Amino acid sequence: MDAVTPVSDGGEDLVPVECDDHRVITSSDPQESRWPPLIALIAAAALYATLPPGLILGGGWMRFVVPALEVGLVVVAAVPPVAESNRRRHLGIALAAIITVANASAIGLLVTGIATGSGFEGKHLMVAALQVWATNVIIFGLWYWEADGGGPRQRALGVTGPGDLLFAQHTLPGPWTWRPVFFDYLYLSFTNSTSFAPADVMPLSHRMKALMALESLLSLLTILVVASRAVNILL
Repeated sequence: MDAVTPVSDGGEDLVPVECDDHRVITSSDPQESRWPPLIALIAAAALYATLPPGLILGGGWMRFVVPALEVGLVVVAAVPPVAESNRRRHLGIALAAIITVANASAIGLLVTGIATGSGFEGKHLMVAALQVWATNVIIFGLWYWEADGGGPRQRALGVTGPGDLLFAQHTLPGPWTWRPVFFDYLYLSFTNSTSFAPADVMPLSHRMKALMALESLLSLLTILVVASRAVNILL
């Protein structure tokens, strides 16, 4: 077995863990806190459940389907990183994909409603647009967190350095001991949704570039809808 350099984040005791390929990697703290993504998922579920009926594809009981899927994603995300199996990770990715499609459909219905003149007015439009935009930020934050470098499990197993994303910390002289956590990915999602470009994080892989492009497009549509309606009101 090849030697693996232990990773320490602050002089703490190193905890050995075993990878899928039976290599043992040591990490000072393999247990990234799962509370931030769990709280974000609960917030996204609440935002979607309170959307106006006109923005929920299918309406009626479909209002509770996506929040129920998000609760399922909470259960999947609650598993400690080093205990997460590939099956659980794939399930989490599938649930995130369904939630992304549902929120994208809400944005599409919002755009259609404004274009046909049957959309929302005044503060109802602002609140609805803010809900789908905030949900978009949370969901893509989860996508980046799950996709970068093979997911939180691989990062928890001592894999350091840039993966699919190049953070500013990775430009400092090595060896790297810093690892991104969920808040870093949520911040990336927020800046990508507001400026339509990453602030201090560069995508390195095609899949990450595609995710960031999709998020920017959905965010742009939401902002343009509100802006165009505001201009119509002023005129």
